[in-house]
Amino acid sequence: MKRFINYHLFGQFGQYMEEARIRCLTESKSPFVLEGLRSRVRWWGWCREAFEAARREGKPVLVDVGAVWCHWCHVMDEKTYNDEEVAAYINQHFVPIKVDRDERPDVDRRLQEAAQLISGQAGWPLTVFMTPEGEVIWAATYLPPRRETGLPGMVEVLEAVLKAYREKRGDISQFHRDLTRELARWHAPAPGEPRPEAQLDVLAALASSFDEEFGGFGGAPKFPPITQLELLLFRHFYDEVGVYRKMAEATLTAMARGGIYDHLLGGFFRYSTDRYWLIPHYEKLLIDNAELLALYAKAYRQFGNPLYRKTAAGIVKWLDVFMRASGGGYYASQDADVEGEEGGYYRWGLNEVKEVLGELYPVAARHFGFETRPWPEGKATLYVAEPMEGPEVEEVYRRLAEARGRRKPPYTDTTVYVGWSCAAAYAELLSARLASVGDVGHAVKTLELFAGHLARVGGFPHGFREGRPVGRPTVEDYAYCVLAWVEGFSHTARLEFIEAARAAGEILAARYLDAGGFRDVEEVDPVVATPHYPVLDTPNFSGNALASIALAALSEVVGRRDFAEAAYKAVSAVYGKMERVGPSAAGLWLALGLLSWGVPRVVVVGESEEMWKAALSIYRPWMVVVPVQGDWPYKDPAVRSMLSGPKPAAYICAGNACSLPIKTAAELEKAVAEFMKNTYKLA
Repeated sequence: MKRFINYHLFGQFGQYMEEARIRCLTESKSPFVLEGLRSRVRWWGWCREAFEAARREGKPVLVDVGAVWCHWCHVMDEKTYNDEEVAAYINQHFVPIKVDRDERPDVDRRLQEAAQLISGQAGWPLTVFMTPEGEVIWAATYLPPRRETGLPGMVEVLEAVLKAYREKRGDISQFHRDLTRELARWHAPAPGEPRPEAQLDVLAALASSFDEEFGGFGGAPKFPPITQLELLLFRHFYDEVGVYRKMAEATLTAMARGGIYDHLLGGFFRYSTDRYWLIPHYEKLLIDNAELLALYAKAYRQFGNPLYRKTAAGIVKWLDVFMRASGGGYYASQDADVEGEEGGYYRWGLNEVKEVLGELYPVAARHFGFETRPWPEGKATLYVAEPMEGPEVEEVYRRLAEARGRRKPPYTDTTVYVGWSCAAAYAELLSARLASVGDVGHAVKTLELFAGHLARVGGFPHGFREGRPVGRPTVEDYAYCVLAWVEGFSHTARLEFIEAARAAGEILAARYLDAGGFRDVEEVDPVVATPHYPVLDTPNFSGNALASIALAALSEVVGRRDFAEAAYKAVSAVYGKMERVGPSAAGLWLALGLLSWGVPRVVVVGESEEMWKAALSIYRPWMVVVPVQGDWPYKDPAVRSMLSGPKPAAYICAGNACSLPIKTAAELEKAVAEFMKNTYKLA
């Protein structure tokens, strides 16, 4: 009877633990995490109960960090984790946890840094072994089930980790202390007196790594160097140095013509596997395309190249077709794979192309370079080998687009991440006024959605999935929404957008800023508790860069110096790191320039539709437009002075000075281009 009762209780406990595991796994509804339901491995999600189970059972933890758009994550799920021997070993000896890197960037960042220190490699899939107390044992990226092409096999790694966990706990604890100390050293404050002129050293480093033949910087793989290009545009506008323009234009053009860009629908893939921008990994992320949309719109206005406007319009088209959430916001990403084939939606067999195009195949072969190189698996990725125009080329695009439209499209992750959606709204608004492409209505609807949530709740989560909040809000979430609300106010003159920006700015300054700069999250997960101060661009803007730029812009709109002072405090706190890493923190170097010389602004006083529209259409890097209509609730002495002057009128403010009142659009355009321009020069 005693044995029966124990067995019965054990069975109840086992059922309880299985229910806890499923509850933990399914809590977020992450499409990547939910793939674990179909796996041979009995996955948990990232939750306190998973680590408690590991502690109770005396097992090490296996953490798999990835994303639904990640090709090699799918490969590892299908090839490694569904291997019978691997799955059985994991289920018997480990507590396995799946983490969605988009949903939990706070966990991902800390484990990525640990992996980089341990093996010199980072990326996705990320494979990390930990103790139940959160001590890192070992880390790697992709692991096949058994050793192949120089990679260790998962079976031998599992055995080695289990042996170390059982026999060398003291060594593991010491290793983890050393690792934590090294990470803490990097994230410790590195204060210095910021020197904006040190941008010259950063620009020289960019020039030394510039790929003269194919554009971009360094060799393969190549990510779009978003922040470096933003810095080059900024510096070329003021310094007019030819090499800055050469590096920017060569890279922008090479990317827009390369295989990293989807020539049939629009939008950029995450990165190129080669130095030619030819063969990408085929995932599309909202944040990459949002930042690239803003970049290409600015480049179009600065250089006048119609290719850049066409590229921006392509990104907007991709948003139109796949990425808009009906109630506001934008979806997160599109998968690289379709039915197990990476890039299957985008690549072309030559026989298929010949069948689709018929007599137009020779035109397409010249334009897309179909026969100029060997293609992986014999399938070509579209790129512009020879720029061509005319009715025949247009018909080639039409037929290929029609044929691709019959294919099954990639999976779209319909999670609405707050920061990424605000980045997309900001980019669409900016592109609408600089390049006349972008859906202003959807962008404004997005800003209304998040402003309403902020007003009701006093904050927001990292994102929403099926209407439910997910993840911990990041510094980037608040920073991008501040930028987007400022830009939304420029377009609409709606003070509720500035009030939302002000509230979010106060949250950034009060909850995220300390002696080390801006932290990535307000509340660190206790398992990976090292504070993180994002400085490096990824290639997206780092959290410290975004928050500093956003607060600098907000400060100019509402006349509150404390916002700019908070941003300057953050830049000062990380300045020592900026000098060490140079171009890898290009976003922060740009922020330093804007803080040092001021975010340019055009203030339009009085109700003049003509002057307001003119202000929105004029370009100067990072300029904000401040339409002051009726009562102005903010205590900005400069704007108060303008209100007592002639109306309607416009003023350009830059370099800590404001112009005399301007009465015509033509005068305003000239003033924006020239007012205090020399103040911003480096040399």
